[in-house]
Amino acid sequence: MKLSFQGNQVIHPGGELEAQYPVQEARFLDGKIVVIYDYMAFPQDAPARNLFAYDQSGGLIWRAEDIGQGRTDAYVNILSEAPLKVGNFSGFEVELDASTGKVLNKVFTK
Repeated sequence: MKLSFQGNQVIHPGGELEAQYPVQEARFLDGKIVVIYDYMAFPQDAPARNLFAYDQSGGLIWRAEDIGQGRTDAYVNILSEAPLKVGNFSGFEVELDASTGKVLNKVFTK
């Protein structure tokens, strides 16, 4: 389920989440708030690791792993909710474990 958001705030079924960075995309998946932050808000010389999952009270559940592409490693959009697949700035489609944020598979698409 897509959530509404503006700036650093995400509106979800249980209330509001004040996010750390500007929000690019947010979804409600299996009771978790999954947020992709704007990768430009992260240091430009390292992987952004800009995909997070929170519980409804705002507690961090996980931060997604990077896929080893160095400074161009950033998540840009959610492609699928089940399974959780996200697009990566480096041209990869990445499947993640929705309960841990661990990378299960990556496929280069460019």
